[in-house]
Amino acid sequence: MSIENPNKKIRIEGEAKEPQIDRLSSLPDHVLHHVLSFLDDTRFSVRTSVLSSRWRSLWKHVPRLTLDIDFFSSASSFARYVDGVLSSRPNGSNIDEMHFFHWGFPLDKELFHRVVKFAASSNCQELIVSVHYHEILEPHLFVPLADSNLRTLRFRCATLGTGFGSCAFSTLRVLDLDECCLPCGSAADLDPFANFPCLENLTLCGCAMEDRQCCFKISGPRLVKLQIYALCCSKLEIFAPELKFFDIMDIAKSPILYKLALPSLDHGIIYLLDNDRVEKNKEEMKASCISLLQGLHNASSLNVHSHFLELLSSNYDFLEDQSSPFTRLKSLKVSPYFPEFHYMLLSYHVIKYFMKGSSRHGPETIEFV
Repeated sequence: MSIENPNKKIRIEGEAKEPQIDRLSSLPDHVLHHVLSFLDDTRFSVRTSVLSSRWRSLWKHVPRLTLDIDFFSSASSFARYVDGVLSSRPNGSNIDEMHFFHWGFPLDKELFHRVVKFAASSNCQELIVSVHYHEILEPHLFVPLADSNLRTLRFRCATLGTGFGSCAFSTLRVLDLDECCLPCGSAADLDPFANFPCLENLTLCGCAMEDRQCCFKISGPRLVKLQIYALCCSKLEIFAPELKFFDIMDIAKSPILYKLALPSLDHGIIYLLDNDRVEKNKEEMKASCISLLQGLHNASSLNVHSHFLELLSSNYDFLEDQSSPFTRLKSLKVSPYFPEFHYMLLSYHVIKYFMKGSSRHGPETIEFV
């Protein structure tokens, strides 16, 4: 039988515990600022100020602000919170990203203007704005951004007021408009991106012209990537001499006549979702398809939705008299691939249309992916 040594037990119990080290708090400020920037909302960053004196002011320097009304019961309480956050930031503290979400309540335009001014003065690189359904954002609200260093601007569910095309975003590289209404009230509005000389990436998703009979123009001397999803207008003109990538989806939503000047185009994507609407607007869709394909004539590769090729095959007669515009096409991909969809379903005229224009006798590959 073993007998425990009582002295040994006393020594073990009497040993001082090693002090716990707060390794997170010992990290440099800039690392902690980066960590806090991953929190979903600035409210959570603010709450870290109660952890210790070390954390009391760290949130004031976080390079990413997310201001979301969804956590508040009234617009007035949200406005007080936003003003408190902005006034707590030290002068000269820069922001990389700023998110402003104002759903469910009418937009406080003065508050929004203060947010925009703050973003401009804080050297904000990316501004994301999501507002109550189709709130009108007048051009004067964006004046502070004209001379700022803003690189990325994203709007959701906004109605851009008359004169938006006159706004000069001199440094803007990326513009993303999601479910926005575009004005037609002035000549500048019909070519709204002409005053964005550095714009390289433009996305229009679910957008509509205020007057859908207007001819909508996209001029981008430095535009490289253009994505258009379900745009509602009757005529679209695009002048983009440097454009490399063009993605258009759901062209059946509203038949559009295209006039495209894309001399540097490398890759095009055509994605058609709903054949039912095609049947209702068959003649208009024929003209739309031809004008679109002719506008993509410089593409070296095309990714085409199978429904689009089915549309061409079922109405191949209108291709017989059309000369193929594709002189550089090397790759044609059809997606998505369905077991019942096979290249044999494509009419000879459709294949010929894509092949006969190339000096290389058509694309090197036709791939079903």
